[in-house]
Amino acid sequence: MNQQEMGKESPVLVLEGGAMRGLFTAGVLDALLDHHFYFENTVGISAGTLQGLGYLSKQTGRSVRVNAVYAADSRYMGFRHMVRGGSFFNFDFMFGPLAHEEDPFDFKTFEESSQTLYAVITDCLTGKPRFISSHDYDSAEFMKVCEASCSIPLVSKPVEWRGRAYADGGVGLPLVPLPWEIPFPHGKIVYVLTRDAGYRKKPVPFWMHGLLKAVYGREYPAVVEGMCTIPERYNRKVEKVLELEKEGSVFVIRPEKPVIVSRIERDAGKLRELHGEGYRITMERFDEMMRWLHGK
Repeated sequence: MNQQEMGKESPVLVLEGGAMRGLFTAGVLDALLDHHFYFENTVGISAGTLQGLGYLSKQTGRSVRVNAVYAADSRYMGFRHMVRGGSFFNFDFMFGPLAHEEDPFDFKTFEESSQTLYAVITDCLTGKPRFISSHDYDSAEFMKVCEASCSIPLVSKPVEWRGRAYADGGVGLPLVPLPWEIPFPHGKIVYVLTRDAGYRKKPVPFWMHGLLKAVYGREYPAVVEGMCTIPERYNRKVEKVLELEKEGSVFVIRPEKPVIVSRIERDAGKLRELHGEGYRITMERFDEMMRWLHGK
């Protein structure tokens, strides 16, 4: 089902990041795919961008399969990649052999999709977020943008793209964009979050302030400022999203209990369980979401 009948300003699906906690999002998207329900516009932040790729390629189950199989694979992630390439997650493998040979990503379906995925990236010089459309660049270049969207400072090096350095979208835009922060016409918003409603971030510890300044302070002070203020900005947004949800202005799909999956989780069982939770919750709430989207 397409969203054109809902008007020119169609509903938008917004996907929070969270690295391996993105398996919850993968479960949500698999449920939408099983319903043949496709949002015309999807916004992805950090790991949310990677999950959005599979939504547009319509590859039900690929994300949970890939992550469950490769999470413990030394080619997928690990500290040796930080030493060799500057990033804990091995994007060269993810977007290279894995996507093209071992568990192929359906580039043809993705490229021919009428849907749009907006990847949120953070400009390292300004600290401001940018929304990059999947229809503005070929798939190879857009994959580079997706890599930038997932490049968490201190865990991944900045990504050079079109002459500028970019970092994780969550630096400039923690949690999710609020309705007025989405830079294109849109209708109702469905948020997919990867933490339960009670979760709040703790302040960045003093030692990390120092480390961030040492690594990025001279070249990218905006990244330092962004990273150090994420908890405060994130927590304010959580409260605002809860307020908008309570008044019926947005629809939110989130875990029902605290998530025990870490950002670098390698336990395939935990990853499959989190995916299953996202799938179950979305299947249970699908009719409710549809009534809300249609204003019933």
